[in-house]
Amino acid sequence: KLNHPVRQWISERKIPSQYHYLLYFAPKFYQWVNTIIENKFPSLEKDHPRLVIPFFEKNKMFALQGRAFGDENPKYITIKLQDKDKIFGLERVDWKKTVYVCEGPLDSLFVENCIATAQSDLRIPHNDAVLIPDNEPRNREVVKQIRKYIEEDYAVVLWPEYVKEKDINEMVMSGRTDTEIKTIINEHVYSGIQAKTQFVFWKKVELKNEKNLSR
Repeated sequence: KLNHPVRQWISERKIPSQYHYLLYFAPKFYQWVNTIIENKFPSLEKDHPRLVIPFFEKNKMFALQGRAFGDENPKYITIKLQDKDKIFGLERVDWKKTVYVCEGPLDSLFVENCIATAQSDLRIPHNDAVLIPDNEPRNREVVKQIRKYIEEDYAVVLWPEYVKEKDINEMVMSGRTDTEIKTIINEHVYSGIQAKTQFVFWKKVELKNEKNLSR
């Protein structure tokens, strides 16, 4: 239904209509998960609705993520149904092209040939990958992760100073178009020495042992 609160939530976040079929709704998330994994949530006391983001490969769901609509913690609950890396978008990615990698499944829907790791570590075993971390130059953990990517010679997006939003979905909600975001990404991909230099200007926190990066 067009007036359903979840449909309105998806519209407010400007999720592209061609990807709406990838998103589901569980009015009682714990209860629904228990139909897939018996007794995954022994207590249904604080059950609540969540957006369900399934992870598919070859039309088979191997993991799922439940995103809270309100203040429920944690905001994201990710559950693996098989013992494999939880990567969102495997059924759509073209490995013969440059593969873009971000953290949030919803963010990945705004970038062509993009997958999401559903965790802060964006590293994947692919020669032509561009890692798109969240834009949090003051977040110590994010900064440490990016330093690791650069040390391991990944191509990384370091968002320019004029971009204030934390992630791609926030950028879209603030009025930036998919084309504009793609241009910003492509103009701010760095690797090697260039990435090391740009990283120094991008980050807003100091880290220990930073001399390792400047070698």
